[in-house]
Amino acid sequence: MRQSHPRHLMVTVLILVMLAAFLVGYHVRDYSHTRPAWAALAMPSTSLGTLDNTVTLRPVELFQEALEQVQANYVEPVDNATQAQLVYSAIRGMLLPLKDPYTRFMDPKEYTEFNTDNQGSLSGIGATLSMLEIPAQTAKSGEGVLPPIVCPVCGTVITDVKHYRVGIVEPLPGSPAKDAGLQAGDFILKVDDESTDGKTVGEVADKIRGEKGTKVTLTIARKGIEKPLDIAITRAQIEVPSLEKKMLDDKIGYLHLLTFNEKTNVETRAALQWMRQEGARGLVLDLRNNPGGLLRQCIFVASMLLPDDNKLIVETKPRNGRDEPYNRSGAQLWDQPIVVLVNKNSASASEILSGALKDYKRATIVGESTFGKALVQTVIPLSNGSAMAITTAHYYTPSGYDVGKKGVKPDVEVELAKDAQTLSETDNQAQEAIRILKTAMAKAQ
Repeated sequence: MRQSHPRHLMVTVLILVMLAAFLVGYHVRDYSHTRPAWAALAMPSTSLGTLDNTVTLRPVELFQEALEQVQANYVEPVDNATQAQLVYSAIRGMLLPLKDPYTRFMDPKEYTEFNTDNQGSLSGIGATLSMLEIPAQTAKSGEGVLPPIVCPVCGTVITDVKHYRVGIVEPLPGSPAKDAGLQAGDFILKVDDESTDGKTVGEVADKIRGEKGTKVTLTIARKGIEKPLDIAITRAQIEVPSLEKKMLDDKIGYLHLLTFNEKTNVETRAALQWMRQEGARGLVLDLRNNPGGLLRQCIFVASMLLPDDNKLIVETKPRNGRDEPYNRSGAQLWDQPIVVLVNKNSASASEILSGALKDYKRATIVGESTFGKALVQTVIPLSNGSAMAITTAHYYTPSGYDVGKKGVKPDVEVELAKDAQTLSETDNQAQEAIRILKTAMAKAQ
């Protein structure tokens, strides 16, 4: 069948897009994270990539052949929007065999939102989302879990199966999510009556976002409550803070880093200077529920806290090529004792910072082992405004420890008490951190 020139042009464009996806020809390691649940990415640079095996055009030709058959023979006309979705679906499907939940494709809309998140301003409810583990053998309806899995032959209940669902890592201070009563650990079962089962963090976040002043209803499951809760929330323009700061008793400064976005460097510097002016002689650095963010911002913060002779902050090791060290950037700003709080939701950039502070014995780490996601993800823009985030290397602490294997293990392990409220008497992790810090402050006098 004779094809028109426009169709040839469209096919050529599709081939170029697929080649970009297959060859991964260059790295733009600028950013990125923070769609509040993503990991620290590398700092800006561009370089040529290499492949281990000879590249063949056969996969691209096969895709072109399949696409042409759909366009020519599908029972309904395939318009431009549908063609785009076919290509996007193909790229997503191409990445699935990698079995890496962090390597992903973003269409133009998703990539725009991805970049917006890191700028610290968005329209939504103001909550950090992540995939939270639900034990499959627990069947209480109020916990948003699956029924137990039973072997159809022997009847044995399989107890080691894990199920994940999108949930709330932490509502931001002063946000609509916080005001509406959302809590860390809440599972999101539905968004406006649409089930979230099987959906990714990005898909759920996209449903929750919307114009300022509009409403969204979340059906959430909360441990200890039998029936799911419907919570209506009015969206607002959210200026995402990177931190909270306050002075505690006994000249103790408290710095809670919520994420590592474009504001973190400036806001952390200002917070530490303020604490010094207030006479602080010790610092509780709270990295609990911090999902990570921009690596360069993490390097800035580490430089403020570590002595000037502690040069190396983190090192990356790719599959091929040379290891790449990331050294400090700037002089030390805080030289008083530090205790760091971490938990299982402290990830990526949080693990890099706490790992460096631990390796150099600059701080005592208190809490629970961190998430264990310290991977370099290279963001690769594609030709039509879409992009891919591809895992390209592992992060290692200054001592050579691979954080991605087991996370950062605290020096003092403290499991958070049930129903603990941050910094209250029920927050046993914070209370232990303060006790340890007071001892270090007394020795430093």
